[in-house]
Amino acid sequence: MQASSPATITTGQRGRILAYQASGQGSVSVAGIQHAFDIATHWRSDVAPAINAVVDVRFDDAGGLATVTAIPAQQLAQEDMAGAAKLARDKGQQLWGRAVSALGIQVLGALGVLIAGAFIFNTIGIRLFASVSRTYWQLLGLSADSLESFARDGGSGFTSAQFFFLLAIAACCATMASNHPKAALGKCAPLLFIVLHSSLLFIRIKGAVSDAGNAMGGIMGSRAARMAEQMASEMLGQVWQGLSFGIGFYLVLAASIVLAAYGVGEYKRKTIG
Repeated sequence: MQASSPATITTGQRGRILAYQASGQGSVSVAGIQHAFDIATHWRSDVAPAINAVVDVRFDDAGGLATVTAIPAQQLAQEDMAGAAKLARDKGQQLWGRAVSALGIQVLGALGVLIAGAFIFNTIGIRLFASVSRTYWQLLGLSADSLESFARDGGSGFTSAQFFFLLAIAACCATMASNHPKAALGKCAPLLFIVLHSSLLFIRIKGAVSDAGNAMGGIMGSRAARMAEQMASEMLGQVWQGLSFGIGFYLVLAASIVLAAYGVGEYKRKTIG
């Protein structure tokens, strides 16, 4: 067997074996061009050639076939993973470039703060039936139908409040899909959602306390109605005293206000200009 000098062999290229016969003759395709190879002259692996196998093909300086080498499946898998990672990285860079162009670094920074404040940092501490802390995302999954469930429930499943919060975050990126001036007002969606959800949550907590007081009044009789009302008021005071705000609350609120300010400002610039 006469091997080509290493100095005369070019860098390997990927090829695929199209045919192979028991006589040792075969055909390999590289970039759509077929090349005949002989197992005794060109093959450089311990395993026999297999049809459709991916191989490393090298040529000499004159353009003739020099070597054909089988590529291990593990190496192919690693190359596929590397290719997929590169594709994802390139797509991510393209998306980031579009986001920076359409939204700006300041808006993206505010969105990052909003997401971090909602998903990472504690937003509220509750000291009623137990002492617990919740992120804003967890808070959106809690139930205020009763004080006990509000204090103890860890949240399960995916709630409509969580869905609308994600929708509000997505609305901040509306200018990436539309150049209409009103698309800029999508940045106001998180602040609007927070105001509406907080108002509804307040009403539900107050209602839960009132129901508890009314239940006590029903047990004690109609003569104790005023006492039951006073007890309900005291219970509501205990609820508020048992709540404390964490850094997540301030991050979410501040980021939402900043986003709304950017949205209104952008809308005015587009409509006036």
